[in-house]
Amino acid sequence: MEKYDYVFRWLKKATKPERHIEEMETFAKKHPIIFMKFHKESSSIVKYDENDSKYIKSKEELIKLFNQNEEEFKPVLEAVKSKFNY
Repeated sequence: MEKYDYVFRWLKKATKPERHIEEMETFAKKHPIIFMKFHKESSSIVKYDENDSKYIKSKEELIKLFNQNEEEFKPVLEAVKSKFNY
C-alpha cells in the first residue's frame, strides 16, 4: 500500500460534505495557492475511474504536492486518518 492511498480512497468515497472537513477549510485559508493545486487535481480523483489516465496523472501530481508540502498537509492528512476508515 502506498503512503497516501487512504487519502485517495477518502476523496473517491466521501460525500461532498465529508470532503469539506474543518481541517481542509483551515488549510485552504492558510495555504490558498497549495489548496488551489490540490483542489484542481483532487477533482479528477473524484470524477474519474482509478484506471483512467486523468486519475493516474492527478494522483501522481497530488503525491508530489503532498511530498513537497508535507508539514502544511499534516493536519489535514491526520484528520482524514482519524475521522474516516477508508
